[in-house]
Amino acid sequence: MRLDHIEVVGFRGINRLSINVHELSALLGENSWGKSSLFEALSLFLSGSRKSYHFNLDDFHRPPVSELPIINHIYLVFTFKEQYENEASQRHFKSINDAWVVLPDRKKSIIYQVDGSVDSAGNVFTDRHFLDESGHRKIFPQTILKTLINEFLSFVPVLRMGFEQSHTGQAYRPESDLLNSQRARSEARIKRIFQHLTSSSQQLSELELKNGCDSLAYLFDHYLLKRYGEVNREPNTKQLRYVDHSFSFNALTRFNDLLKDGHKTDRAMLLLVLGQFLEERGEHLFRRGATPILLLEEPENNLHPVNLAITWRFFSLLPMQKLVSTNSSQLLSFFPLSRIQRLVRQTDIIKSYSMNITHYSNNDLRRIAFHLRMNRPQSLFARSWLLVEGETETWLLTELAQLCGYHFLVEGIQVIEFAQCGLKPLIKLAQDLNIEWHTLTDGDSAGQKYASRVKDMLGEHDSLISRLTVLPAHDIEHLFFENGFEDVYLKAANYTKQDLDRLSVSKVIDKAVHKYSKPGLGIAIAEAVESQGAELTPLLLKRLFSRLVGMARSQSG
Repeated sequence: MRLDHIEVVGFRGINRLSINVHELSALLGENSWGKSSLFEALSLFLSGSRKSYHFNLDDFHRPPVSELPIINHIYLVFTFKEQYENEASQRHFKSINDAWVVLPDRKKSIIYQVDGSVDSAGNVFTDRHFLDESGHRKIFPQTILKTLINEFLSFVPVLRMGFEQSHTGQAYRPESDLLNSQRARSEARIKRIFQHLTSSSQQLSELELKNGCDSLAYLFDHYLLKRYGEVNREPNTKQLRYVDHSFSFNALTRFNDLLKDGHKTDRAMLLLVLGQFLEERGEHLFRRGATPILLLEEPENNLHPVNLAITWRFFSLLPMQKLVSTNSSQLLSFFPLSRIQRLVRQTDIIKSYSMNITHYSNNDLRRIAFHLRMNRPQSLFARSWLLVEGETETWLLTELAQLCGYHFLVEGIQVIEFAQCGLKPLIKLAQDLNIEWHTLTDGDSAGQKYASRVKDMLGEHDSLISRLTVLPAHDIEHLFFENGFEDVYLKAANYTKQDLDRLSVSKVIDKAVHKYSKPGLGIAIAEAVESQGAELTPLLLKRLFSRLVGMARSQSG
């Protein structure tokens, strides 16, 4: 079974949140927007090692706005669903048979709820139970309920990992009776190497690396090959249907090859990753049928981009559900767009937004993947997009806005050229992810077509002025030429004002572009504005900058 939906009310930094999760989910959100609180809810109440955790007063949400009432109750609802038909009927799930329910989608599910409350005397209460298909509490005798909960939690262990954890540097010394198996000895060796790597700047010796990789190879066989089959046999499609889509038999082969023949740096990084994994897991082994949930909180911290890529490659091969919070555009580029979920804090609720893949053609998906996910992944962190036709606007508008006192980077505004990708899929993506957007088009015939497309895509509460600006000129070069910057183009084209008597403005601009390129002319315009004063910036653009900043700030939480 796999975690499918999470409902949180009144827990720590979350007033209200409802979110669907996948076998792989990347969570984006600004600071204090609930990512850590969500991970804390999962790790505190689904971790087998912390199943006795009880709420305290600090767990109850305190609204940042004093006018809102303090919440004195907590509701955490975790919905798990079958990964394939009749999974609930498997023999190893017999001990939790009474917890299953059938939801309207006809899939068997388990709905686990944890409630917290405070009475008038300040006493805090914690209540755990299962829900039926109607959302009502399933009634069990207390002793049976406790056993059922413990059994259930053993199937969905949560491991929370990050790279900001402190380590004492003390050598790992397990009790001698725990080292009575090769598995235990292999894990102990990797834990010792892990603590060495995290507490010392000394590199591993060749012998330590060899011994560590031997232990890795054994654990790889013990946990993965025995669970998913030999890597050299052909997988059948029925079996692959039930495996996490980010994991496959080919992944096992790559993992195995890396252990045997990988570069020393790669293998040392794998030791570091697995060591931390074992530290988080503790001495609790995964039982048959368990589907671990791996929480990765900003794994990019303290990692060089190359090491981050190596680390993520290892994590992506692990056969478990993964929820990742990140502020790294590089890491985000490894995720399919459909697995990115954007959290936005509003006054009384945190909302989750994701891409509705049914809105896009295959061609749209390919274009967006290349244009945004691969080349501009940082745009997915933005509060607002300014969609422009050409490269001149991309280079020029950010500089002009700063000269006018508006800092796009600070405000979370991203300028995106849409000509190569297409305007329609970018607007659809912005709408799906709840990113504010505005389109700037030229005044020529092509620009008018783009403007018409924007009008067709306005949302129910959108006004045209908030989504579209049409230049009152053929293009942005003509706009500046006609608003006091003709000297920049004449100089670039090696013409004088007298030449305008025999040449059209378009001819001058074309020659200037040919000699200097559009980005070069954009820089020249920005330098002219800087030297002559920002008040020379066309009023239309000043109003555009002000509107964009207002839209971005509306998403600041």
